[in-house]
Amino acid sequence: MRQELQRLVDRMQDAVSAADAVECLRESGEVIGMRLPCALNDVSANCPVYDHEGRRIADLLGWPGWITDNWFDHAYVRQHPIYLRCRFENLPFGNVYADLWEGLSAPNPAQQQMKKDVERLGVVAQITVPVHLALGRTACVLWSTREPADIDAILTSCGHHLLAIGHLFMAVMQPLHDQNARARERELAYLSDRQIECLYWLANGKTIQEAAVILQISVHTVRQHLRVIVDRLRAVNTIHAVALAAQFGIIGRLP
Repeated sequence: MRQELQRLVDRMQDAVSAADAVECLRESGEVIGMRLPCALNDVSANCPVYDHEGRRIADLLGWPGWITDNWFDHAYVRQHPIYLRCRFENLPFGNVYADLWEGLSAPNPAQQQMKKDVERLGVVAQITVPVHLALGRTACVLWSTREPADIDAILTSCGHHLLAIGHLFMAVMQPLHDQNARARERELAYLSDRQIECLYWLANGKTIQEAAVILQISVHTVRQHLRVIVDRLRAVNTIHAVALAAQFGIIGRLP
């Protein structure tokens, strides 16, 4: 199994198209006996992965249209316990679905519907690889199965191969160039330490007046800094600028 997965890791490294990457992902599912692989491009944005022709990867990998339509149309994905966990994990992890639902003491309506959908689909277990991307996005690559599987044994034996396949797959599937991101990246280089400090204190719930006192500068100066920041980040207003700064990671971790 490990030799076959290593071969697929090597192939994924050389993949030059979405079709190549999708086929490698499909074959990896066959190797580990979990024949429903898939990927999500951004968990928090409820965003599936598309190939370069605009087709959903889930459809290409054999997932029934009704479940992908249902979950993405109703934004179920970002409320799923497994995908919530992706925001806090870096390494592959497994779940048996029966245990997953039992662990929810009070599932909300979306989670109750997801449980019904999974039962209808017949999926019993899943292995997930979280993939943390640029600009604060959390993606994941996953393998699901309708048959009992020794998840712990697969992770122990091949977890590092699945980790590599997941990251390489997402690297292939990302757009080659994001001009908006590149433009913002250039603007971030021109933010001063003082401007970033102003954003930091606003992100921590301080008012402009309180930030001025903490930084020992005038309210007028804080406002000037914020106007420059809004312009440089191409934000709509200060709140939007704070959100973007947090997403880009330029104000550090908040308490």
